[in-house]
Amino acid sequence: MPELAKENSKAGLEAFIRYWYSQLGYSYETGSTEQLASLSEPTCALCASLRKGIEASWQDGRWIAGAAISAATIEANFVPTASTQIAVVQVIQEPIEIRVPNGSVYQKPTAATNSASRAELKYNGQRWVLADLGLIR
Repeated sequence: MPELAKENSKAGLEAFIRYWYSQLGYSYETGSTEQLASLSEPTCALCASLRKGIEASWQDGRWIAGAAISAATIEANFVPTASTQIAVVQVIQEPIEIRVPNGSVYQKPTAATNSASRAELKYNGQRWVLADLGLIR
């Protein structure tokens, strides 16, 4: 994790969000979700759902191809005295393909997306943690 992402500031908040999405991308690439779980509160339902989906996709010799994801833009109104911070994140993701051991596609690929999410974050005295995440429709 970049040192900036541990800072209780607007720049730190934005760096953490970018780091969180980089870890989500790593989870898609590897099937490993432990680091992602440590960056999110257990009460974050979408965070848990993303992890479970990734883990299920990597079962029985399957793997995920594509799925590169990034936090393209982040809009946060940082309030130093607030217990939680809210950010709107533009999330861009490439198509997701789940493949089986012989390389063929397991199911119809998920289309590429360019969407917005609302992220609620808390600073625990040492670093940020994602408390809640939701899609903006």
